[in-house]
Amino acid sequence: MTVGTPLEPAPHSPVPPAKSTAGKGLGIAALVIAIVALTLCWVPIVNNFAAVLGFVALILGIVSLVFAAKRHGSKGLGIASSVIAIVAIILVFVTQAAYVKAIDGVSAAIEDAADGEVAAPEKVIEQAADESAVFKVGEAITIGEYSVNVSSVNLNADAAIAKANPYNDKAEGQYVLVDLSVVYNGDEEGDAWIDLQAELVGADSRIYSTTTSMATPAKPAMDVPTLTNGGKGVYQVVFDVPEKALSDAKIRVTESLSFDDAAGLWATK
Repeated sequence: MTVGTPLEPAPHSPVPPAKSTAGKGLGIAALVIAIVALTLCWVPIVNNFAAVLGFVALILGIVSLVFAAKRHGSKGLGIASSVIAIVAIILVFVTQAAYVKAIDGVSAAIEDAADGEVAAPEKVIEQAADESAVFKVGEAITIGEYSVNVSSVNLNADAAIAKANPYNDKAEGQYVLVDLSVVYNGDEEGDAWIDLQAELVGADSRIYSTTTSMATPAKPAMDVPTLTNGGKGVYQVVFDVPEKALSDAKIRVTESLSFDDAAGLWATK
């Protein structure tokens, strides 16, 4: 009888340690906080708080990863929360930079307009240069609910302004006096001095508003009564502008609150 050689026991395969829940609670907390931070990072002022939440979520996410690594826990929540937290923090800085730039732009525009003049938009410059888009003095056009007519323009109105009111100051540049006539075509009531805005588009590519002058003309706009359908009004507006702006100036009338950029341009000569 042949005695067989006893079989050698098979080597044991290493058994991977079972996953634990180590770091799971921190991972969940970090994920929730990171999502809140990501949601709030777009909101001005509030995104300062979102940045704090993002850093808190990042710290908790990293701690969660450390616990998971040491105690064989799942790293998914820690990784996800850390990534979301980093994205939220980055977006906070990006959005804040955008808001600061926007605020600076508005501040610059307000400062630029404080003296009643601003740089003319390219669209207005192009329109002013197009003779077919510029009306002659005396031509009436429809702007919003009004028929508007620039009936006369006095580019050297210093004497006329002095005569209109002895308390009018001398112009810093040169007074321009514009006569306007309007007819209200709306169904309710209209106040031309509120509904319409007159501007001077200078040859220097700048727009001058009536706030450039504090002078009172002989026919102030505020003296025009509230108009009903078919009502007519005649008034004057005054500009105080540099002489260099007058060589090819245009008078521009727009709706004060317009969503379709309703406007008209008139030649001054």
